[in-house]
Amino acid sequence: MAQEVDPVKTARLFEFYVRRIWPWQRRLVAGRLARRCSRCGASERMLTLDASGVCSECVRQAAQGVPPRRAPDAALQADLAAVLAGAQGQGAGRYDALVMFSGGKDSSYLVQRLKNEFPRLRLLTCTVDNSFMSPVAKRNIDEILPRLDVDHVFIRPHRAFYVQLFRHALTHLNAHGSYGTVDFSDGEFMLDAARNLAAEKQIPLIVCGYSRYQVENGLGLHHYESPRERERQPRTETAGLALADIFEREDDRRLWWQGQTRPDVEVPRLLFPLYAWDLEEAEIKRQVVQWGLISAKDQSPIVTNHRLIPLLGVVDVHQFGYSSFEGEFCRMIREGKAEREPWQHTFEFLEYTARTGLFVKPLVLDLLAQLGLQAQDVGVHFE
Repeated sequence: MAQEVDPVKTARLFEFYVRRIWPWQRRLVAGRLARRCSRCGASERMLTLDASGVCSECVRQAAQGVPPRRAPDAALQADLAAVLAGAQGQGAGRYDALVMFSGGKDSSYLVQRLKNEFPRLRLLTCTVDNSFMSPVAKRNIDEILPRLDVDHVFIRPHRAFYVQLFRHALTHLNAHGSYGTVDFSDGEFMLDAARNLAAEKQIPLIVCGYSRYQVENGLGLHHYESPRERERQPRTETAGLALADIFEREDDRRLWWQGQTRPDVEVPRLLFPLYAWDLEEAEIKRQVVQWGLISAKDQSPIVTNHRLIPLLGVVDVHQFGYSSFEGEFCRMIREGKAEREPWQHTFEFLEYTARTGLFVKPLVLDLLAQLGLQAQDVGVHFE
């Protein structure tokens, strides 16, 4: 039987090692690591590096004259502000907007900024518990909600629902790895659950704290709002996986959103304000600390994201040679929205520990056991 471990302790130990020990140890094990882009930190297993150690994406952007730091789109921000201002007091029920709230820095920033700039927007915050929530995220939710002074609800599907979803997705990865399969399907159901709740409570807006990268690369959108026609599409699959192959019970398949069956008045608008605001990671971190919402040590995605993240990273390294989550952060680095060194060290150490099992092996084996899987089922073999 897999050894039970403390996921938060493991995550904090991982972070400490990356920050204090890895900058020195990496020099000793450099020969075992993939080379990385000198500008954005991308692995050579994800993007081709030229003779000078620069990845193909950085070369492409330099050739096109793309500025390293994208300028704010004032017109897009003004358009979003008009939508939010116009929604104040317009909900047929008690609320005007349903805000997805994870307990992390992005969703906390989102709620507080909405309250500051649109004080008459009646908010209901919502957390979808996928049965693998981080204890730190849960504590953040308990501590932050009184400070935000907003109504909140949990949506908790039965655990077997998520075990079936994650087990199937993890054993049927698409070309985008765990990020594009497991994490994507988790996110799609989160949004579907929000759509159902908003329709039930007659809430006209859903507001989600996805970053610009997540909106563009994850959802394939290039605007802060999901198109109306997409919101009305029937749901038959997630991340390219047929729901009928994942769930035997019709009741489980019915938990997903079926927009084509709803009258137009019950189909909420889905907004992603961080797409328009397009903030630097450091600015969001600084602001939530200044507002007194989250301490610096409790806002890291390594400790606030769900407990499957270490498992997903390890599986990716074994199957692809790099973490599929790297693409998001490398793009943020190229656009001047995040710092290269801390994230490069994080993904380097993940590559190293995914193979050696340092710190993560007991946790990975425990998570696999909870999903009814073994290491060989997902191609993992620790040295």
